[in-house]
Amino acid sequence: MALLAVIILWGVGPPVTKLISAPPILAAALRFGMSVPVVWALAYASGRRMSMTVLRHTAIAGVLFGTNLMFLFAGLQHTSVTVISVVQALTPGLVLVVAGRWLGERASLRHVAWTGLGIAGVIVVVLGGDPEVSGDLTGFVFAVASMLAFVGYYVINRRARSTTAIDPIQWMAGVTLFAALTVTPVALISSSSDDVGRFGAGDWAYLAFVAVVVGIVSHFLMSWVHAFVPASKSSPALLGANVVAIAVAWPLHDEPITWLQALGGVVVLASVLAILRKPSVQVPSRTAPADEPEEPPLPSV
Repeated sequence: MALLAVIILWGVGPPVTKLISAPPILAAALRFGMSVPVVWALAYASGRRMSMTVLRHTAIAGVLFGTNLMFLFAGLQHTSVTVISVVQALTPGLVLVVAGRWLGERASLRHVAWTGLGIAGVIVVVLGGDPEVSGDLTGFVFAVASMLAFVGYYVINRRARSTTAIDPIQWMAGVTLFAALTVTPVALISSSSDDVGRFGAGDWAYLAFVAVVVGIVSHFLMSWVHAFVPASKSSPALLGANVVAIAVAWPLHDEPITWLQALGGVVVLASVLAILRKPSVQVPSRTAPADEPEEPPLPSV
């Protein structure tokens, strides 16, 4: 259920982000400016502590996370949600390659086959619509850069959550801090005071939604899922987010869904269900660093 919530929220994120008309780099910096105090307040209010061990584990992931968001915000200013989605569809394939080598996770032939079918379904979804796909080469390059940075963040997240006792709140507190430290200097150098004035009421509302609901809630859930679900299994499941993105982009950006896109969506969802039905990898055991407490158990329902 947590993974399903992430699929929905990550699918909603790009179409809503595209509604922000303000400068993308500044918008990304302000997004983290909203997130950092909220997540750190939650961490300390819940009794967590932010040690040097936590910060060390989240530093590189935070830089990659910030880089991913910078390029995503910029890419959506230059190209359509469909182009962003088709590039993001390559994420599971790269995660499978990296996971097998670095995380000790081995995907079965069945797992790879369903992942490949899911990627094919996403391509049908995003390219089966209106032939007039807006965008330029710059947007495509930004989309690829965003995808590569996200693959790095995703794999590091899974490794840290499966081999340490850093809980999701600690993880997001550290990641958002380093993401802000990555994006803010770029925004200060490339922006002016006039750019802040370009933010309208709608921009602030969309930015708050992306920062709190998509940024904090969905990534908290994904970090929690990473303690129990291998990256090579959860990453293909997120192909469903691309289908959600296309569906949401219809009313928001006037990108209607054709019958071919609907057919591709069915293929994607079938692939996601097949991947989730049966684990196909061995999950490495979790071990906690000596100076970190065990993760508090989840409350019973």
